Amino acid sequence: MLLTEVSNNRAGSDLSRRLLLVFCTLILVACQIGALCAAEPQEQIGVVLLHGKTSRPEQHIGMLIGPLKHEHYLVEVPEMPWSYRRYLTADYDTALTEIDRAVEKLKRRGATRIIVAGHSMGANAALAYAATRRNVAGAILLAPGHFPDLLASRFAPDVATAKEMVRSGHGGKSACFHDVNQGTMLMPCTKAAVYVSYFDPEGLGAMSKTASQLSSQIPLLYVVGKQDIHFSDGPSIFEKAPHNPLSRYVVVDAGHIDTPSAAISEVTSWLHSLQASEP
Repeated sequence: MLLTEVSNNRAGSDLSRRLLLVFCTLILVACQIGALCAAEPQEQIGVVLLHGKTSRPEQHIGMLIGPLKHEHYLVEVPEMPWSYRRYLTADYDTALTEIDRAVEKLKRRGATRIIVAGHSMGANAALAYAATRRNVAGAILLAPGHFPDLLASRFAPDVATAKEMVRSGHGGKSACFHDVNQGTMLMPCTKAAVYVSYFDPEGLGAMSKTASQLSSQIPLLYVVGKQDIHFSDGPSIFEKAPHNPLSRYVVVDAGHIDTPSAAISEVTSWLHSLQASEP
């Protein structure tokens, strides 16, 4: 009877030791996983969506808000100085500063990588922002619009007048100048300095120039519709950007206005490819 009790006690002691060893091992593994997670926080992509000229934040580019949130991307959709309500009320530099604020909002919400995306004039600004900032992990251009460099002759008289007003110290005075939006002529009345900032063929609005200034570390998704009146201009701009293995030029069966909705799957697929790549 005594031998049986001793044997049972030894067996119980061995089992306790084994259980303790397993428990300690689990604690060690949990600590290692915790340390790894602390050292390498989970990546969170934030996307700034920029609307088109005389548009609203929820229009056209807004078609991407739901799909992006469904894929768990953080999204900011600021109203820019070329909206229907704010049409040319602030210069291009100020517009980029407003994008800075949207980026900061995304970072406060937990974004670790920033993508700037735009439709039409918003695409123009997305490229300019990516070319002049260091906090961008990628740029998405959907049916880019506003080409002061490609349409320089059309705007030359107005740009010359506005520049002369600036040189003579009257850049803060307003006048009415020409603009065009998808073939429709517009006549905005704005400050001369503001007009120059958007329509100078050597300025921030010149996509052929800003594309060449893009860092080779920033991938570019360029999407254009077959029915877009600027369909043929896309390759010349895209090809000026430095090569990046993740950059893509995509043609969709759409016009200018409906390119964002036609490109939803292309956008989400491209973002997934960025997530799979090392930052």
